[in-house]
Amino acid sequence: MDGQRHDRTSQGNGPIDALISLFNAEGVDVRLLDYSEHTMSASANAQAASFVELAVGDRVLWGVGMDNNTTRSSLKAVISAINRAVRDAQLAEQA
Repeated sequence: MDGQRHDRTSQGNGPIDALISLFNAEGVDVRLLDYSEHTMSASANAQAASFVELAVGDRVLWGVGMDNNTTRSSLKAVISAINRAVRDAQLAEQA
């Protein structure tokens, strides 16, 4: 976060829930609204594309993550949506 490493632990009913719980514990209002995942090919090294719809505060944002590991793909999608919320908030502050 902000170029610095922070170690945290969290629990949930799965990796996405645990990551969202971690953000909530840090004071970030995040809620998962929708999740889907698609395989990009039929090979053993196939990339997974994960899509999440999150409510971050009062905004609804989509995030996308790709990885050959489905768990990492889904976590990248959550981070993608939260990063978008952070960028939008920074732009609003500058305006």
